[in-house]
Amino acid sequence: MSGDETDRLGRLEARVEELEALQQLLVRLMSTTRPLSGVFERWGATETQEQTVYQLLDELCERMRGLERDRPTFAYFEKRLGEIVPAVRGDRQFVQLVIDTLRVERPAYRDLYAYMRDQHWPSWGA
Repeated sequence: MSGDETDRLGRLEARVEELEALQQLLVRLMSTTRPLSGVFERWGATETQEQTVYQLLDELCERMRGLERDRPTFAYFEKRLGEIVPAVRGDRQFVQLVIDTLRVERPAYRDLYAYMRDQHWPSWGA
């Protein structure tokens, strides 16, 4: 590699590090605004429904750390979400938005988001 290429690569690596630091700052800032609550409000969920979904998410967090046979599935998550908020049952956009928002929600839910991503959620049936 020539000197110019090495310099360019070094500048690019420094820029990537800056962008990653900025991204982490934005995620931390966004999590303080409780973005998931905004999603529920926008979709017309009641406060009781919102709290019940948070309980579901807490349950999923616990189960994802447990035995493999007890880990949550997308089908279970989608079914329970539809039971809790019937007005959005089957609404793929709502389900996707809830999953995506977990990425910037509180830290425990970021772990759940990573689990969902690793499990390829959502995985809509045929």
